Amino acid sequence: MSVSIERTTQTAATAIWEPSDDPQGYIAHSIDSEQLAKAITALGLKQYDDLSALPAAQRAEILRAAAGLAAELTRRVRHLTVAVREIDGTSWGDLAALLTDDPAARGTARGTYAAGLRQMGRHPDAESGR
Repeated sequence: MSVSIERTTQTAATAIWEPSDDPQGYIAHSIDSEQLAKAITALGLKQYDDLSALPAAQRAEILRAAAGLAAELTRRVRHLTVAVREIDGTSWGDLAALLTDDPAARGTARGTYAAGLRQMGRHPDAESGR
């Protein structure tokens, strides 16, 4: 997996990926549907005043795109959390640091792990020994 984004000028960039990086077409769809562009627009808005200055329809489009992308990324974060914990054997403290930059946030790490298990159809209580 080697998706990359290369800056081509001060205000332009190119996203590059191989078909094997996007077997289900999520990257291509997010670009073709302009979801990625609209979600990134939310990152560029400086503050609430920037949002309030936009037309209502544009605010709604940005919100829909950002929320959809955030939901999908949240799902992926949960699956990655399970993988990093189970495959890599990462401790709760190290996992918390990866998720929040705070190794003491073990509860957040455990909650994200449990949510990932539930999404995968696995019951968190049955996994408590891990």
